[in-house]
Amino acid sequence: MKSIFLVSALFIVSQSAFCQSTKTKADLKNATKNASTQTTTPHRNLNLPVIYTFIGNGAWSDVNNWDPNGIPPVDITPGSEIRINSAITGAKCILDVPYEVPNTTNTIKLTVYTGNQLVVPDLIVK
Repeated sequence: MKSIFLVSALFIVSQSAFCQSTKTKADLKNATKNASTQTTTPHRNLNLPVIYTFIGNGAWSDVNNWDPNGIPPVDITPGSEIRINSAITGAKCILDVPYEVPNTTNTIKLTVYTGNQLVVPDLIVK
C-alpha cells in the first residue's frame, strides 16, 4: 500500500512540473504571431491516376511531344491514362523505347484518337 501512495505522490508532483514554462507571455505572443505568418506546403504522395497526353509528332521518348505531365513513367500509377491526341495532321507517336504496361488490378487506359497513329516497331503482347 505504501508503494502505491509513493507512486501516486510522485506522479502528482511531477505533473505540475510539466505544466510550467520558462517563456513569458510576450515570448508566447511573438511565437504565435511568427507561426501564423509562415506558410508551408504539405507534401502528400497520394499516387492518384494521371492523364499523359502525346501532343507532338515523332518519338515517344521526346519530352517535347508530351503535355506538361510528361512522358508516362515506367511505374505508372494504376488507373492512369495514356492518350495519343496530337493536333498535327497525320501525327505519329513512335514507341522508340521499351515500355511495358504493368499488370495491375486497375487498368491503364490507352487511347489513340482519330487522325493519330501509335507505331510500335517490335510489338510483343504477353
